[in-house]
Parts: sequence; C-alpha cells; structure tokens
Amino acid sequence: MKSPMIQLSFIDFISPWVIGLILFFVLILAFVAGFRTRKRKVKKDPTLEHEDLGSISSTLLGLLALILAFTFSMANSRFDTRRELAIQEANAIGTVFLRTEFFPDSVQKELKSNLKMYVEERIAFYYAGMDMDILIGHMKNSDVLGKKIWDQVTAYSKVDPNLVKTSEIVSSLNEMIDLTTSRRAAGEANIPGSIQWFLIILSIFSTFLLGYERKTHFDWIIVMVFSLMLSLTVFSIFDLDRPRSGLVTLDEANSKILELRQLFE
Repeated sequence: MKSPMIQLSFIDFISPWVIGLILFFVLILAFVAGFRTRKRKVKKDPTLEHEDLGSISSTLLGLLALILAFTFSMANSRFDTRRELAIQEANAIGTVFLRTEFFPDSVQKELKSNLKMYVEERIAFYYAGMDMDILIGHMKNSDVLGKKIWDQVTAYSKVDPNLVKTSEIVSSLNEMIDLTTSRRAAGEANIPGSIQWFLIILSIFSTFLLGYERKTHFDWIIVMVFSLMLSLTVFSIFDLDRPRSGLVTLDEANSKILELRQLFE
C-alpha cells in the first residue's frame, strides 16, 4: 500500500499566533519606515512635499480589502466542509457498526473488534496535532484496518451471498472509507501558501504606503490600532484555516466520533 502523504506548505506549519504577533510589529515598523522615507526624500528634494499618492494607496487598500474578504470566505467555507465531513464520517461508522448485526456472532465479533480499532485510529489521527510522523502513522493504520474490514465483509459475502444483507453493509462500508479519504483531502485543503504570503506582503506594503503619505506627523495610537486590527484580521483568517493548531477547532464535530466508543462498551 502506498504511504499516504500530507501536502502542506511551509507557512501552514507556523502558528497563527506567531504570524499575527510578528505581523503586528512589522506593520508598525512598515508605517514608521514609510513616514521616514518620505521625510528623507523631501529633505533632499523639497518639491516632493506636495507629492500625492492617494490614488495608489486607495487602490492598494481596496485590493487588500478584497483579498481579506476572499481569503476569509475561503477559510470559512473549508472549515464548514471539514465540520460536515466529520459528522458524516461518525454517522457512517455508526451505521457500519449497526449493520454488522446482519452477520453471525463469530463474524460479527471479529468485525466489531476491527471496527473498534479503526475508530481509535481515527480519533488518534484527529487529535495528533501537527506532528507529521504521527499523523501519517495513524493514516496508514486506519487504511490497513479499513482494508481488513472490507476484506472480511467481501469474504463472508461469498459464503452467504444474501444480496440485500451484503448490499446494505457494503454500501455503508464504502461510504465510511470514502469519507475517510474526503476528510483527509479536506484537511489538506488549506489556503494556498502563495495567497497567504501575498496577503502578508500586501498588508505590509499598504501600511508602508500609508506611512509614506503622512506629511507632518502621525499618531502612535492610530498606528497601533490600525496595525492591531489588520494583524488580528489576518490571524483570524489563518486560525480558521488551521483547525489542528488554532483557537477555532473541530472539537465539537469530532466529539461525534468520540461518542462511538459507547457502542463498543
């Protein structure tokens, strides 16, 4: 069986807290740098005192607002998808468990034993954080167990070819395995790294240009509030996009699969 891979960009491994905190200070520095750059240029060439870049800064701020809205919508949509898939997977596993009752006790016991191990592997995978080695290990284990359960069902269906019974359990099992793959794909479907970097760079350059536009002095409170609000917005987007490492998690949805443990008691 081919080893599963997790496709994430470098920035996906950086905590949203770290990104937000660093961005806050960088934005302040960018504003100050823009202000001082203008001062130096005016000192060398006084005719630049009345230089107006309002149209450029307005365009950049408009583009920044568009990118912020776009990335927030993308992160929110993918978060909702992950949450729905978590609930659907828990329901699919529960259905497979119930339909094992169609089989004789000897087969049923082995199926439930493997299904219990499968559930534990899925739970461990969801709460493994961002450790790639552990994540891949649990992914491989759940794949092996899923294949084992499938082989058990198909083997028994050849012994007792009851079409109704077989079709019921096979359809549920197929859905369970498909949802595992769907959840894996949804978990890796973060905002593309290039867009994340573009958002950060655009935020910094827009702030630099705002500082450059200041002709006399600037208010530190306004600068800090602006930097705080913008960095918090970027933090919120990245946090929503990283349910494994952020404040916004899928714990509520994942609790549905935790409840499946009660079926095996």
